[in-house]
Amino acid sequence: MKRFSLFFILIFTFISCNETKKEAVKEELVASKITFNAKKLPKKNKLDPKVVTVLENWQEYKNFNTAIDGMYKAENDEDLRLTLDQIIEAQKKLEASTYPEEYNKPHIKSRLTVIKTYTLKTKAAIEYSLVILEPASEMIDAYNNFRNQFNIIANNTLDTNLILQNE
Repeated sequence: MKRFSLFFILIFTFISCNETKKEAVKEELVASKITFNAKKLPKKNKLDPKVVTVLENWQEYKNFNTAIDGMYKAENDEDLRLTLDQIIEAQKKLEASTYPEEYNKPHIKSRLTVIKTYTLKTKAAIEYSLVILEPASEMIDAYNNFRNQFNIIANNTLDTNLILQNE
């Protein structure tokens, strides 16, 4: 009988220790779910004052810029998922909007398509529980290139009509 009770106590101890390990693993998984850290994202490029005066009248761009700013305010993956949905909607409205005359160029529109690509890549990383920081950083880099293109166009003083004339 003593052997039986000793055997029972050993099995009970082994089972209870195993359950503690399972609980520890679950807590670790919950802690590892928070994978996004907005502080590690690249900083946004500044716009030239010439560009700001033109863009302040373009409401769709302002909405898109505000949606991108939400990336820096996201505290976890769920916030980021909602922010990405807002960015996608704002990007669609921006594509369909009337561009200011100075910026109605393929340079700008193609960079907006690149931002859309990286936004969808970031959203896919969230959906499939992959590393989010890398595609999110690529998206912000694409956004910085988009903003930089505004600066390039505004500071371009070369008249293409003079170059293209064959006189």
